Amino acid sequence: MRLLLPKPTSRWASWAATATLGSSTLFLAACTPGAYSFDFFREMHYQQSTRMMEPRRVPPPSDSVPRTGARPHITFSEARDLQNPIRRTDENVRAAADLFKVNCAMCHGAAGDGKSLIADRFAAQRTVPPADLASSRVRNRTDGELNWMITNGLGGMPPFRDLLTDEQVWSLVLQTRTLQGQR
Repeated sequence: MRLLLPKPTSRWASWAATATLGSSTLFLAACTPGAYSFDFFREMHYQQSTRMMEPRRVPPPSDSVPRTGARPHITFSEARDLQNPIRRTDENVRAAADLFKVNCAMCHGAAGDGKSLIADRFAAQRTVPPADLASSRVRNRTDGELNWMITNGLGGMPPFRDLLTDEQVWSLVLQTRTLQGQR
């Protein structure tokens, strides 16, 4: 296939066409992703050989205290005896209700009765639907057990360990009890 271009009429037009074509090529070459358009020289710290020469990382002992403020991991049975440190005040109840609306209502329903669009989808897929928070199964759980379930997730419920602080999780336990009419 032959590209038909108009024949330049003068030397200046020929130079202008060459300059335009060259600058267009440079512009397009500059639009490639990354710092360098072509990787002529591989950087040493990306090579496998230097990673192999680094010392082996030793993990910290399992019972060491985290320096990053991470929560200690406890078992479900250890959580049974935990008490909710969030006291029932009007301000705490309002904050807990707001947290519930954002994080829980889409699955458990606005009233915590387990009736929502997400619950309908669970039922359509024949999987275990979100729990009715006023059911005897949930009422008979201790505050510590509810905290553990919210923090670590259970069944189809995702873990909120990395999304919520300890205080927010305890606020959700308070909201669960409020929806149950307890406390």
